[in-house]
Amino acid sequence: MSAMGGLPPMSARDSSILIEAIFRVERFTSANPGRVSMPAKSAAQQKAAGAALSAKRGETPKSKLKGASKSMASSMSEKELEKMASTSRKGKPEHKSKS
Repeated sequence: MSAMGGLPPMSARDSSILIEAIFRVERFTSANPGRVSMPAKSAAQQKAAGAALSAKRGETPKSKLKGASKSMASSMSEKELEKMASTSRKGKPEHKSKS
């Protein structure tokens, strides 16, 4: 067993496949900033995504948006907002720490 969380050792081939996959993800994310959707890291982020999604769908006027929800509505797709807004708030901090 290796020191990495009890995982078995990797062969050189497996290691090179993993490294190539990491480089592909890095190239994609740098070529497409803001296009990699992630779950919300805090309750506030989840709520802002919900407000932005509501405005994107036309359920709420965009003029009612402020701060993070306003920028999310203009920079994220409806699908990305759905993913972030659907994140469970259980166990999430109200605000993400600045560490």
